Amino acid sequence: MDALRGIIDLLRGLRQQKARTATTLLGLGWGTFSVIVLLAFGTGLEEHMHEQAVAFGESIALVWPSRTTMNFAGLGCGRRVNIEREDVAALAAQIPELGRISPECIAWDQLQVGTKILRATISGVAPAYGALRTWRIEPGGRFLNERDIEDRRRVIVLGNRVRTGLFGRDPVLGRTVILQGLPFTVVGVLSPKRQDSDYSGQDADRICMPVTTHEQVYGDRLVSNFVFRARRADLHPRALRRVYEVLGRRCGFDPDDRQALYVWDRLEDERLRHYAFLGFEIMLAGSGILTMLVGGVGIGNLMFIRVRQRTHEIGIQMALGARPGRILRGVLAETFVLVAMGGLVGFFLSWSVTMVVRLTPAPETIGEPRISPAVTVLTTLLLGSVALLAGYFPARRAARLDPVRALVER
Repeated sequence: MDALRGIIDLLRGLRQQKARTATTLLGLGWGTFSVIVLLAFGTGLEEHMHEQAVAFGESIALVWPSRTTMNFAGLGCGRRVNIEREDVAALAAQIPELGRISPECIAWDQLQVGTKILRATISGVAPAYGALRTWRIEPGGRFLNERDIEDRRRVIVLGNRVRTGLFGRDPVLGRTVILQGLPFTVVGVLSPKRQDSDYSGQDADRICMPVTTHEQVYGDRLVSNFVFRARRADLHPRALRRVYEVLGRRCGFDPDDRQALYVWDRLEDERLRHYAFLGFEIMLAGSGILTMLVGGVGIGNLMFIRVRQRTHEIGIQMALGARPGRILRGVLAETFVLVAMGGLVGFFLSWSVTMVVRLTPAPETIGEPRISPAVTVLTTLLLGSVALLAGYFPARRAARLDPVRALVER
């Protein structure tokens, strides 16, 4: 009952300062809105980019043979490094830190179904490639398996745009595609996915066949590149170092020659992206916090005015036995109520904006803004801190009033 009476008294007092109260609450609400919306959009963008990165392949490294830049075993520099499928198999056998690995042989060729002809990227890969590159297959189909590799089967998995170009929306599993004059059976179709980058074309425009079949069709034993992932993220640096050591012995280059292989380290990209977004979010949160602090200064000024207007009333309370601690808590409680009002305005505006944005095409490119529990807790803690700072000094002044002098002031 005392709390309700205090809130009613606060609202009555604020009516005497309508303009100041409105601008102060709007300022605090805008600060809250800034913190929540900026972090919500930052969170949405980070999750969007992470989703695309995972669609390309999570925590993987892609390795291409390059040219040597160091002399080795009597051989000069500038030599082309050649890697065969057996060399990639040796990596899997000799490096226990590796989780999955797949060679990849790439060609560009035409596929034919009836009178339809389509040019696509042709990747000869191992079964592990599907998991490494996140090839999720549409229901009913499958990716390549070990039996396909052993028997050099003429089976292919189509990228979703290749499937549409050749078959439209017709069923494709079990259908035949002509490649290099040879019939290939479709065993799977890639589910549509968004990826943040690519090499040799998007996965939607790629087909995968057994690497052994690719060698048989195109007659090339050299791999274009290989893809691997360590068993754990902390083992990745050691696994990469061992890749240089094993291939250096087998392919004839100095293991310290980092230019002999071109490595696209996606795990390192993920780390850099994480730290970049962390700095971005700190910057966004900092700008919002500054705006919120400006609103807090307004709340503090408003509470000083409230204390000055209620000097006589506070003197009466002290004369009737109210302790300074009770006066201090009362002023602080009023401050928290004011800050909560401004914060609710900010929360409502933030929620409204994120809901509106979700209904637009914007999430396709910038992600879906999301007010996460962490953002909510952080904003609530910030509002509590602002309320404490804004209310403490007016409350301390009220608690230190001389009752006799307060009674005679009007």
